[in-house]
Amino acid sequence: MNNYTLGIIWALGRYVDKTQSPNQYFFIRHNRKHFLEIVRQDLKLKSSIHTVTHRDKLQYRLKISGLDITEIQRLGWSPRMSEQRYYPNISGHKGFIRAYLEIHSSLDIITIHNRQRRRTRRQLRLRIYGNRHFLEQLNENLASETGTGIKKVQQATRKSQVSGILYYQSPVELRVIFNYLYRPPVQYFDRTYRALFYDQLSQFAE
Repeated sequence: MNNYTLGIIWALGRYVDKTQSPNQYFFIRHNRKHFLEIVRQDLKLKSSIHTVTHRDKLQYRLKISGLDITEIQRLGWSPRMSEQRYYPNISGHKGFIRAYLEIHSSLDIITIHNRQRRRTRRQLRLRIYGNRHFLEQLNENLASETGTGIKKVQQATRKSQVSGILYYQSPVELRVIFNYLYRPPVQYFDRTYRALFYDQLSQFAE
């Protein structure tokens, strides 16, 4: 299994154990078929990708049988709703981080106010969201890989002690992250996400 596939499973995977089904398996679903196609191809699965309508939108679903849960747990796997989720114990982070960001991040535009000059400017921001403990480890690995520096993981909501958000909004850091994720050669990536990231960076280039 390549690390991009592992990132997809970490971001989307739900493990169905013996208490839920006689046959244990992983299950993933998403509204972008790309991620399921990569997993199906890389793991050479015979199961088909099913299309359903969920909340009036198309959603793709894939059942993953034969994946060794013991090996996944050895890497640090814990269920998605756990209070603490762990970054996997792997070598080579780029593919894993690329998959996770393509699934669990978004780009938005914020307005920066300069009170002294009485001016405002618009700025691009990358938000990465997920389990707070996981994000702290992701943050450290991304900083080590790119030199962007350690960020503070913010609470997703005032009441949530589990979910968090990482913010990156320095134009320099955003370009560094984009180049780290997509500098050729790169085999596995979501073309829609890459195009959006590239277009937004181009609009806000200094």
